[in-house]
Amino acid sequence: MMTILPKFLLLTTCLLYLYFPGRSQAPEKLSINKFTNWLTGRDSATVQLIPAIGSNALTSGDEGTVAHVKFKVGTYGEVSFPVKPSTAIDAQPVNLSKSKFIKIQYKANHEAVLQLRQTGVHGGIHNHIILPRSASFATHTIYFSAFKGGLTPLDLSNVAKFNFAFLANNPADGFAELIVRSFKIDHYKP
Repeated sequence: MMTILPKFLLLTTCLLYLYFPGRSQAPEKLSINKFTNWLTGRDSATVQLIPAIGSNALTSGDEGTVAHVKFKVGTYGEVSFPVKPSTAIDAQPVNLSKSKFIKIQYKANHEAVLQLRQTGVHGGIHNHIILPRSASFATHTIYFSAFKGGLTPLDLSNVAKFNFAFLANNPADGFAELIVRSFKIDHYKP
């Protein structure tokens, strides 16, 4: 019995190493097309259902890494990410003047407002488009020229972050949910 146990332990260790290779390395930071720091926000009347804890909307599962949010909206529920990956409180300025469009793959049970925010501008009214509801994953190409409705015209030479906002719930579901699988900006690499 004494000679079998050391062989069993050695075999078990080898199998665990093969099954979990590189587990001693630091885990890779989650991102969608290298965009990190997808963070949620909401008013006090809105209940955040997903993520259940904290504000990090990135999760990894069978479909790869996605940003997933679900709110029971009072006034608003949102998820945003800086164009230039950073953990700074204020998103850093980025020049996207050579870019013409974004390509996004998502699904949502209710329409969402997608804002492109200028650097240093918080709250208020921003240039935006409306993302339509989509029951299954859909890919949309959205030209920056479609972003309208801000207090000033969109200045692509000085942008900071994208913000997805729900202003109401899906009436049938009683909540608003968004899953983003891919987000790419023409002529830009984070």
